[in-house]
Amino acid sequence: MVHLIPTPTKNELKDERRIFPANYSIPAELDSAADTLCDFAKRIHGVAFSEGDGGISLTLDGSLDAEVYTLDVSESGICVCAADLRGAQNAVATLIQLMKKEDGGISLPLGTLFDRPECSWRGVMIDLARNWHDVSMLYEYIDMCRFYKVKYLHLHFTDDQSYTLPSKAFPKLSTVGRCYSTEQIKDVIAYAKKRGIEIVPEVDAPGHTACFNAAYGEIFGTNGIICQSDESMKGMEAVYRELCELFEDSQYVHIGGDEAYNIPKWTTCPKCMDVYRRMGHDVDSMEKRELEELMYATFLKKVCDIILSCGKTPVMWEGFAKEVNHVIPKQAVIMSWENLYQTTPSLLEGGFRLVNCSWVPMYVLAPDKYWSPREIYEWNVYYWKPCHPRSPYINSHINVEPTEQIEGGELLAWGDHIIWSYPDNIEKGVREEQRLVEERVPCLAENVWNRTKKCSDHVFFAAYTNAMRLHKKLRESKE
Repeated sequence: MVHLIPTPTKNELKDERRIFPANYSIPAELDSAADTLCDFAKRIHGVAFSEGDGGISLTLDGSLDAEVYTLDVSESGICVCAADLRGAQNAVATLIQLMKKEDGGISLPLGTLFDRPECSWRGVMIDLARNWHDVSMLYEYIDMCRFYKVKYLHLHFTDDQSYTLPSKAFPKLSTVGRCYSTEQIKDVIAYAKKRGIEIVPEVDAPGHTACFNAAYGEIFGTNGIICQSDESMKGMEAVYRELCELFEDSQYVHIGGDEAYNIPKWTTCPKCMDVYRRMGHDVDSMEKRELEELMYATFLKKVCDIILSCGKTPVMWEGFAKEVNHVIPKQAVIMSWENLYQTTPSLLEGGFRLVNCSWVPMYVLAPDKYWSPREIYEWNVYYWKPCHPRSPYINSHINVEPTEQIEGGELLAWGDHIIWSYPDNIEKGVREEQRLVEERVPCLAENVWNRTKKCSDHVFFAAYTNAMRLHKKLRESKE
């Protein structure tokens, strides 16, 4: 049997191969899949595909579920059926791993294959705010996601260190020398769309917002957190509406919501307190912690409502207490990462949809804090292992019962440590981060395509070696 990453749902391909002409027949509505096929085949295998008969035939089949595809390789040709464009892109990623260049054409193994993802959320996050990433790297990450059938590329565009997005509403927000232009962002979005990858843009608030405070302190405040004055919240609405407009093809928009350590300052801010009095809250008689959590959840709800009004789905980090679960819109997707602010079981009981972003082993802090590919392979979307000493699960772990509420998982690359280790060569540190991500993404892909293991460790790591070899060719051909 031929082995792939991620492991297909039902694989009946044989070791016996046949040679076919490097031709394709694909309907116009699947043009982007054809583009991926031609581009990746040329860059990885040195094969130049042309339109024509006798090679790969790809058709749509409305009876299949979303993202599903089938493959039938026989003496008469290569027949691919897909549910939709994403299914077609998934099929192309499989074909790229399977094919070999032979006698002016390609060879593929005979047999059949049926494949469907078991998790809707299959993501990789890259922190662009702490260290500058040249725009060329974004294209490389998009290619990587396509190669491994990772659906979402989550880009952390803002943090204390920089605001890397363009802004018409607040031009001074954009960090000089560390900001992508509108044209660059639009080109990246278009390329991702062509590859069947959705960008999940993140503007992190109300914490991690020193760039807001520095550029427009008179609007957003200067207390290390976004002020909740009428003017500030009107400004945040402009920021998020601008984000939704720029990323018009993105269904999901990440609003942050983690590590807002300065929320106690809201309770000493006259403007913030006035807002809550006008909302009818008896802020003067509430316990301080109760008031802080209410204000935190209300901020998140206001931003969620903005995203929802733009026809998109908000995503946020686990960062609010269970006592305010009723305030957070249930349409929001929660990334459960530390099991500190609130535990995974509590979030599930609260009715939220979750993405598993467990610190251990899914975090990569280049160059010195990460977990091995094998540890990520042994992880699954129902497993969390916290790192924070105040987590109730520290020195332990969580295994929750299988549930569709957990929509999948994400591998996350944070840039906190790069500046420490490469103060004079950030680009080198960013490339080291990329290497670490690339070594781990095949293991992520396996566990978010399949909720349970479908092959042995030995088989997986043999396929891992081959996939890494092919992906290296893909990336190096772009450099």
